[in-house]
Amino acid sequence: MTMYRILLNPDTIDEGSPADAEMVSISASELEALRAAAASATKISEAKERAAERSLADDRLRAEEIGRWSKKAEDWERAFKAATKEKELATVLASRPLVQGAAPQLIKLWRDELEVIDEAGQFRVATRDGRSVAEAVNAWLASSEYAHFSRPTSRGGTTPPGDSRSTSTATATPPPKNLGEAVLMRWREALQGHRQNPDAPIGLGRRRF
Repeated sequence: MTMYRILLNPDTIDEGSPADAEMVSISASELEALRAAAASATKISEAKERAAERSLADDRLRAEEIGRWSKKAEDWERAFKAATKEKELATVLASRPLVQGAAPQLIKLWRDELEVIDEAGQFRVATRDGRSVAEAVNAWLASSEYAHFSRPTSRGGTTPPGDSRSTSTATATPPPKNLGEAVLMRWREALQGHRQNPDAPIGLGRRRF
């Protein structure tokens, strides 16, 4: 039977021949078994390293995927809040007397002054200082900075010509008391009509020159 002598600890030998106490004799089958065990341990170690690398790579992929979905969720939330604020502003502004094209401009100007508040799954829009959108819009439109977006209201102005309110109310003529007064009233009305109408035929109320 072939025997082999191997060092118990090769790392302790610097120079010269090792002593017999530092060596051990084993058979060829034992040596092959040791070699097989060492190869198996190496394979196991390499497999563990590859598994660890795959695990790290999977972790990186999962982290990247989570990051992508988190960004999408943030974008969706941002878009939802922006749309909610714009819708609330548009609803309030629709009932206000604004000049043409004012609403879109005011929505752009004021939407960043609002925030969407989540109350147990129910969303409401308010200003950063806690006011409702209607209260804030009324205050903003009443300020000198945004007053020009509102249509001017007529207060005590001149009534347009032709409006029944522009004519002064004349003193009502009392009704005739008898037939003579009725005939006289009709004669006066006819006389007045002829004087105001130059095309009327010559006669009562119009004189030839």
